[in-house]
Amino acid sequence: MFRLFSLIASLGLLGLIYLWSTRTFSALGKRRAAVGIVLLSLVAAQWTMRFLVVHLKVGNIAQTVVSVAVMTLAIAAVPIGLMHALAWLVERVARKRRPAPAPPEGAMTRRLVVEAVGGAAFLGATGSMLGWGMAVGRHAYELSELPVRIAALPRALDGYVIAQISDIHTGTYVTERELDEGFERVRAAKPDLVVVTGDLVDFDPAYIGLIARKLADLAPRDGVFACLGNHDDYTGADRVLAGLSAAGVHGLVNEGKLVRAADGGGFALLGVDDLWADRYGRSGPRLERALGMVPDGAPRILLSHQPQTVDAWAGKVALQLSGHTHGGQINPGFRPADLILPYVSGLYRVGGTALYVNRGFGTVGPPARIGAPPEVTRIVLVAA
Repeated sequence: MFRLFSLIASLGLLGLIYLWSTRTFSALGKRRAAVGIVLLSLVAAQWTMRFLVVHLKVGNIAQTVVSVAVMTLAIAAVPIGLMHALAWLVERVARKRRPAPAPPEGAMTRRLVVEAVGGAAFLGATGSMLGWGMAVGRHAYELSELPVRIAALPRALDGYVIAQISDIHTGTYVTERELDEGFERVRAAKPDLVVVTGDLVDFDPAYIGLIARKLADLAPRDGVFACLGNHDDYTGADRVLAGLSAAGVHGLVNEGKLVRAADGGGFALLGVDDLWADRYGRSGPRLERALGMVPDGAPRILLSHQPQTVDAWAGKVALQLSGHTHGGQINPGFRPADLILPYVSGLYRVGGTALYVNRGFGTVGPPARIGAPPEVTRIVLVAA
């Protein structure tokens, strides 16, 4: 559904760019077919490059260039489309009141000049905004604090701190520099435990060792645990898990572990496989299997990459920690992800389960973040 919505939205928004450009500039108006082919080729290239990156591990830089071009046009298309419609309406009303002689062939009317200048300004502003998101926004890591009441949590664990990170996407755009920037916030949280809710690697297995070592270096008292995300399947889930294990990071794939059992019985930390893992020959999320590995009465905290999985087991866990959405990643004054996703960022209450969706570290498509800064969540458990 998300991909279908993205495709339809891209075609619709670039359709507005087509109408504006061919009606405003006479030279482009004479080459309507060529303009249409160029715009359709951009959309086709975006999807083709995504396939090549995910399945053949090639073309990441080319995908970035195409994604930035499509995103610039798509974001600018909304104000350009509104401007085009308003200018047409104003001109139509004015002509009814005072008919004007037709301009010489090829000459630009005042309305077309306004549309040309305005459209160019919108495109420039959008490009500048994405540039800021690439140069500054994706480095503006935030540390969020979230107190969560957990029923039956032992009093000895009241105030226990979990640092959640997600969607690291270690790769071309999240290298050692970005990891060090983000992990400074993790250390500032002074966690007892660190959890990663999937997408540790973007798509390239060469980066598994780097992220595994950096996570292990955090060395919280009770260790580092991770579930897998869809990009870990793109990378190769078994290779990701092997790299984590070699560094001393615990992968939880349909597994459960009792944490701090000596402190009044502790709590159950559960992790399930990604929702789409069955497409890659894996079992997919199996919560019951993980629950079978921990005592029945232990408070349950679940790591599940995609937040919508909460609907399948709401009420069976006290807290679900997820990522996947990047908080929308690029939010130009509003959050488009809200149109199609029920859980995008922050805290939700679903059938007795508290769901927290972390905005993550990395990016997909344009390597930019606007209105969705990368996040580390400091979760403080409170005995109910």
